[in-house]
Amino acid sequence: MNIEAFSRSKYKNSTKPGDDVVLIEPDTLLAVFDGATDPTGAFYDGESSGRIAARSAAQATARLAASGKLISASSRDIFQVLSDAVRDAAIERHIAHPPSTTAAIVVSTGDHFRLLALGDTGIRINGKVIYQHHKLIDTVSTAARIAVHGILSGRMDNSDEAEMATRKVIFDGLDAAVETGRLTEADASAAIAAAVSAAATSPKIAATFLKGGIRTQFHYANSTQLLGYASINGKDIIVDGITDVLLPKAEVKSIEIFSDGYVSIPTDGIQVGDWEAEFERVEAADFHKTGAFPAVKGSTSAESCDDRTILCAILPQATGI
Repeated sequence: MNIEAFSRSKYKNSTKPGDDVVLIEPDTLLAVFDGATDPTGAFYDGESSGRIAARSAAQATARLAASGKLISASSRDIFQVLSDAVRDAAIERHIAHPPSTTAAIVVSTGDHFRLLALGDTGIRINGKVIYQHHKLIDTVSTAARIAVHGILSGRMDNSDEAEMATRKVIFDGLDAAVETGRLTEADASAAIAAAVSAAATSPKIAATFLKGGIRTQFHYANSTQLLGYASINGKDIIVDGITDVLLPKAEVKSIEIFSDGYVSIPTDGIQVGDWEAEFERVEAADFHKTGAFPAVKGSTSAESCDDRTILCAILPQATGI
């Protein structure tokens, strides 16, 4: 087997670590965990809460693999063990904002590979078939953010300042932005309307979330409400949004596991270099992530829109990982 892995922090000067964690046990296990960025910016003994969550989940996954339970247990039970590990780490570190992470796992099970995923970290098989869950709440945030960015970039000369101001509006919420004078009532209404159109949801549902901002998003984690989503966050896991697939090894020639820092997936090539070339193409085409490649955040001169991680494995037939 040939394995390549690349992980890059969102911080271009590399002064801070990212929140992604890679787990590799050759012939047994490949996985990527994408910890949620701590919106407070807090660090705990040099680590963000997102990185702590991702690392705790990775360690729990390794223990499950060693015990054989990663093969035999139900997907919900597996992800609950990971969620419990995140909870324990949060208690131990006295983390203020609820930490969370995604997980995308491929484990060898005899003549098959088992694919397990929760969250928007994706798995691609043979360069074609993609397993990735997209959250409706992100569609709402992204559409509102693009609307707000269009408003603020028209009022601010510095593009980095416009991006950071937009992030603050979407994080703190539209109500706070109106109260501080950053947006008008009409601006806020336009952002809500954009979200409603993009997500095909009701104005009330979109407005309730956007007025409070992403700082309130943890209330939707593992919730069955319309904008709810499965999350490894120390709480009870919901099954909606979980991937659990068995694939015959004889049919698998390549495996790619990627975090959502790659806004676009390469159509030609299955190696790290191909993913990085696609990343650079996207940065050149839509730096602010408001056009062809919409995202919850845009890039600045100091930061990419997110941490990015890609793990690639090319498999000779009749072998393990």
